[in-house]
Amino acid sequence: MESYNHDRVLSAKGLNTVLFSDPYAKLCYMAELASTYCDVAYIDLDTAFAAYFRAGLVRAGKVDIYLPSEGRFMLMFKEVLATMNGHSLVVLDSINSFYAMYYGYYRSRERSGGNLNHLLSVLLMLLVRQGASSGVPVLATSMLRYRKEGGWKQSPASRRLLQQKSASRTSVDLVGNDVVLRVLAHETMPEGTVISYPVKALG
Repeated sequence: MESYNHDRVLSAKGLNTVLFSDPYAKLCYMAELASTYCDVAYIDLDTAFAAYFRAGLVRAGKVDIYLPSEGRFMLMFKEVLATMNGHSLVVLDSINSFYAMYYGYYRSRERSGGNLNHLLSVLLMLLVRQGASSGVPVLATSMLRYRKEGGWKQSPASRRLLQQKSASRTSVDLVGNDVVLRVLAHETMPEGTVISYPVKALG
């Protein structure tokens, strides 16, 4: 296993994605990033990080947390874009929650899921483009779903999107008291690289 170095793992040149099956493992990783980067914009669509942060359970510096609802998401998104050069990391947590938030909206207007995928793709592209020009990494999380016939899997839509858009893809798990990252695809790190560090930013 390699020692953890966030500057090596996260790229400012393209989208960074982290896959998880254990929400607590993802939370531990997000807490570590928030404690490492000096100024984080955190779009928290599943609200878990915000709950821990506001309860004082995440030891972090400056974190601007956005809790968008369906009607306010685009306004908050524009604010994140406008202030990105003042941040050192932008997090979209999670893609699954984005789909859940907008599914009813698109279904009520008889629009296809393809339009929703296109919307998400455009939003991620805007974040990454602005991040690349400002030198700010953009990280999106995606939860794996359990299927009896084949174990943990991504939904086809998010899998295709993230494989096409991501410069860095990792998965995160907890093993004992350690957060364990596995590199699935990366610009400079070999596939299968395992990075481990103790949980230290929660509690």
